[in-house]
Parts: sequence; structure tokens; C-alpha cells
Amino acid sequence: MNPWFGRYKRGISLKQTEVAGAPAYLLSPGAVKESAVVIHGYGGNKEEVVGLGMAVAGAGYRVYLPDLPGHGMHPRQLAENVVRDFVAALKTYGFKAAVGHSLGGRVAMVLGVKPLCLLSLPLAARFEGRKSDLLRVLRARRVRESKPFGGLAEVLAALTDPWPDPPVLLFYAFQDLPTCLEAAAKGRQGGWETRAVKTAGHLDIVSAPEVLTAVKSYLEKERAVCR
Repeated sequence: MNPWFGRYKRGISLKQTEVAGAPAYLLSPGAVKESAVVIHGYGGNKEEVVGLGMAVAGAGYRVYLPDLPGHGMHPRQLAENVVRDFVAALKTYGFKAAVGHSLGGRVAMVLGVKPLCLLSLPLAARFEGRKSDLLRVLRARRVRESKPFGGLAEVLAALTDPWPDPPVLLFYAFQDLPTCLEAAAKGRQGGWETRAVKTAGHLDIVSAPEVLTAVKSYLEKERAVCR
């Protein structure tokens, strides 16, 4: 179990719910009213980001953790039209903060929410490397889509909204996928705060203690500024 789950479990309830038509977890730290969304990456599911959600809840938000289309228990396939419907529905919830990993980061970007934290964000639907390595890192076998990586490429190509202005906090693995390193460079040029994580890779960056600590601190600081 992620150690951050235990660290923040006291005072934070976890229950199953639904958000934007997706099965989700809701983490509630008492009578907090402001809500945030944490979106997992390609090949993942809501269970993998519970620790990250706990860190966000520790910053004082009610946190929704949905399954992306084509992932986990979501009933629909990963495809452009399905993700557009998902994004449109998420926008109606009035989230006050958003956190996203990998493909979930691209979804979080287009919600128009600040503060915004992103982890291992892909720039384009281009994935370099041996097929065996890509299957291992991106875990396409866990995704319901038209063909391996087909839904991913289609969705990334469709999410073309302008990149948000700062403040944005972006983490990337020191030896991340080339497309994620390119996204970090683009974000840095645009004034984002970017941090390289040497202790984790593309997948386990969501549970790296230094990332969880930094996400909590960043959201606490930005939340105080917005008040």
C-alpha cells in the first residue's frame, strides 16, 4: 500500500461514487467544500492514484478520482468522442484544482482549472522505442480501444487546446519517455515550474514521496493565494 495512504487516512473518508459518467473514488477530508480532480494515466486506473489523491485531500480538497474512458471500470472505450464528452462533463463540476498523470495530465490541462499539477505529460502522439518496451511502459493491453495505442494517439491529437499560462507545476521522470521530456521543455519555455524526479520512472512517479510532498505543498500555497 502506498505509504501516503496511511499518512493521510486519518480524517479522510474514501467512498465509491461516479463523476462525469465514470466510476470514481471520492476522498473527503471533513467538511471541506472545494473539490479537486486527480486523473490517472494511460494504462492506469483510479486505484493507482489513491496515494496522490490523499496528498491532494491533505491540502484541503474533496478529491474525485475517476477511471478514464477505456480504463478500469469505465464502461466506454477510449476514443476521441468519448473523451470529449468526458471532458465536457468534468467541466460542469466546478473543480478548484486539477492533477493529472500522463494522458490524464492532457485531460486535466483542458479543464481550465488552477492550480494545476501535471506528472509525466506527453507532448505528442509519438512514442519512440522498441514495441516491447512501449507495451511494458504504456500497458496498452490494459486499455479498451480500437487497436493498441490507437485510442491514445487519437485522443492526444484531439486535445489541442492552448497550453495554460503559468502557474503550472510539472514533474517528469529523469529518464522519461522522449515525448514527456519534450513536453517538459515546452512547459519550461512557457514559464511553468518544472521538476525532474530522479527516483522514479514514467509509471511510479505517481507514488514518489518527493512528488506527493511537493504536490501537497504547492496546492496548499496556491489555495492560500486564491483566497
